[in-house]
Order: sequence, then structure tokens, then C-alpha cells
Amino acid sequence: MSNIVKKHYDEHLAGFYSWMTGNFSQRVQEIKEFFKKNKIIPHSDGFAVDLGSGHGIQSAALLELGFTVTAVDFSEHLLGELKQNLASKVRIVNKDISNYAYSAENKPELIICMGDTLTHLASTDEVKELIENAARNLVPGGKLVISYRDMSKELAVTARFIPVKSDDNRILTCFLEYYDDSVIVNDILYEKVNDKWIMSISSYPKLRLAKETVYRILESCGFAVILKTDITGMHYIVSQKQK
Repeated sequence: MSNIVKKHYDEHLAGFYSWMTGNFSQRVQEIKEFFKKNKIIPHSDGFAVDLGSGHGIQSAALLELGFTVTAVDFSEHLLGELKQNLASKVRIVNKDISNYAYSAENKPELIICMGDTLTHLASTDEVKELIENAARNLVPGGKLVISYRDMSKELAVTARFIPVKSDDNRILTCFLEYYDDSVIVNDILYEKVNDKWIMSISSYPKLRLAKETVYRILESCGFAVILKTDITGMHYIVSQKQK
């Protein structure tokens, strides 16, 4: 994952990420229902790895379902929020997900990479490396769950301006710039401070990652895709390592 992405989180996005994503308990229950509906529940020792855990929405849902969770993220700020949200119930690893080293003695039955984390990787080669690493380390029959935003179709003119969220004190808008393999996401935040609106802007790249590309990578790495679905603009994929 590039230093630009980490800098964007460290200096801009992490400070309002939890506000942007909405009510924590409500989001946990939404993800929990998705897991339950698609039989993402513990089957053996219940060990799961949450790649790009952020402040813990997916990790919390997994805990409620009975999993033992390791949460991996490069944002110290967001991992601090995760610790507050989940106390000491989760093992926390402050690391770039591209460099996460799985334990040879304790292989997970579930790996998740959700919340658009996959598009933060620098290239499709990095995506393949992450999926290959998951395939090597999952137990036979283990599952990999991915969610991300497919930005392969280019938006034009004013459609490139995306109103993300607003309230009485904050307004967040994204402006998208399209290139061959990536999209530059410009996060434009207005915050009300002492009755004045202060603007801050930061930019970072996301991969233009077509669904079909991800399916091909999964299948080439020994996964069977068992679910493909779109939910509120995000594409969800559940795949299973072949025994």
C-alpha cells in the first residue's frame, strides 16, 4: 500500500472516518446480518483475520458471532478507536495489510478485507499477492470475504462530485479524477469552527478494479466464488478455498 494512502489517513481521513461511516452499533448489526445470512459463522476454532479493520465495525460483528479476531490496520488513530470500541477482545496488529505475516501454527478459517480496503492497494499485482497470501494461510475450506467499490466505470462532469455526508458542523464531499488504472479521490471537508467554515482537502489514489478482474484472481488462487452481490454501492464477494 502506498505512503500516499497512509499519509491521507494519518493527516486527514482518520480524524473523521468514524463520523463518516455512521452509527457504530447500527453498522455492526448490518454487517452481522450479512455474515449470518451468508453462513459466515465459526466452524472450527473460529479464528478470523480482519484486514483493514479500521475502527472495528467488521471485527465487532465477528466477535458477536463467536469468532476470535485479529484486527490489522496501518492507522494508529483508527486502531485506537477500535480498542476503545472493543476493549481487549481483539488482538490488534498495527501494520500495512500488504505485509501482514500469518502465523504458521494458527491458520484462520476466515479472512475478511472489507470497507473498500482492497482498492487502497497500489496495483492489481498487489491485490493478487494479498489473495494468494490468504489462500496459502487459510485452512482448507476457509473463506475469504471482500467488499469494495467498483470504480471501473468512469463518471463524467458533475457526477464526479459525490456528497458523502453532512450535519450541522461538517460537510464531506468527494471529487473523483479518473486515470487508466486509478481514481484520485479528493476528500473535501468543511468543518464549522467558532461559527466559521474551515475547509481541508486531501487526495489519494484508489484502484479501478473491475469485478471480473477480482473473480479471475480469486479463481486463479484456488478460490471458488460462492456469492456476488451489490449492497449500497459496494460489491461483496464471498469465496471459499478449495479443499
